[in-house]
Amino acid sequence: MARRARGAIAPLLAIALWTGWADAQSGPTISSLPPVIYIGDNFVIGGSGFTPGSVANFFVATSNGAENFGPLIPNSDLPDSLAVFLPLSVTQGEGVASVVVVNTDQAHIQSNTALALLQGEPASGLPSLTAINGIGLSPTSTDPGIALANVETVVVPGATVTLTGSGFDTVNGIGVDLFCDCAGGKIGPFVIFGSNLTPNSVTFTLPSGPNAPAIGPGAFRITNLGNFFASAAVSVPIGEQIAISSVTQSGPTVTVEGQGFSGLTVLNLFNLQSGTVVNLGGLRSDGSPKIPLNLLSDHRLQFNVPAGVVAGPAYVQALNPPFIPFTSSGNSPGGAFAVH
Repeated sequence: MARRARGAIAPLLAIALWTGWADAQSGPTISSLPPVIYIGDNFVIGGSGFTPGSVANFFVATSNGAENFGPLIPNSDLPDSLAVFLPLSVTQGEGVASVVVVNTDQAHIQSNTALALLQGEPASGLPSLTAINGIGLSPTSTDPGIALANVETVVVPGATVTLTGSGFDTVNGIGVDLFCDCAGGKIGPFVIFGSNLTPNSVTFTLPSGPNAPAIGPGAFRITNLGNFFASAAVSVPIGEQIAISSVTQSGPTVTVEGQGFSGLTVLNLFNLQSGTVVNLGGLRSDGSPKIPLNLLSDHRLQFNVPAGVVAGPAYVQALNPPFIPFTSSGNSPGGAFAVH
């Protein structure tokens, strides 16, 4: 009797589910993702309008742009949820992933884009970096305009750094790279094992002197030496948080005093023109800066007044990659000056 009862329910359940699929004609919508998606594990996409033909395009932010590791075929699908396994072939990149659902059986109509942090499942031998010197990943990491794992603190050459996370290889050791505005683009790897290394943390001292990382933008990445799986590259400023203390003009040359300047610094130059504020700086479409800089030190830089400037109020804002709020001089009063 019990078996017969289950058989009677199954057609009703099928009818209910396919009624849900029929309601999906307007297309898929993502309403939720887990805060963290783990490589080597399943994750669930919540939403509506999913169909038997739904697949997930999975984009990972990398230093070379977004890389698509999809389409990923769900191993469980309902009109309001999709369970997807993330294979070990996916890299952590810069620690943030974006997901788009595509209904392949509805003319490939696409959903909105949803973002989540991307880390590795430690049981699969993948390391993850989640904090630097006790400061966790910034909530801005998954802002659509940023989409990059970052920590709002400063690491100092010659000082001790503690990296916290999971899945660190205590048997074979780890390698730590620090990407920076340095020769070759990074310093390291620092090979670490022994008492300074646990499965969840590593402590070491940044070099000082001629081998020190350059002041400015940086990013740490951890690699397990037993299998060479790597964590995300997590952004953090080196040496000083960028700031402007004063701006002066002499002839065509503008001198900016402050701290945290680097060879990668980009300037916004806001100028009041006919009652409207115009930005003459920033980046071109190819990623190059509109205002060339002469870096004199990490505390001073100069530039020539660009074409198009109008005499009167102006304001300089300095930014270091990855151009997030913590790596910007913000609206400090020191950036104001009068163009002449």
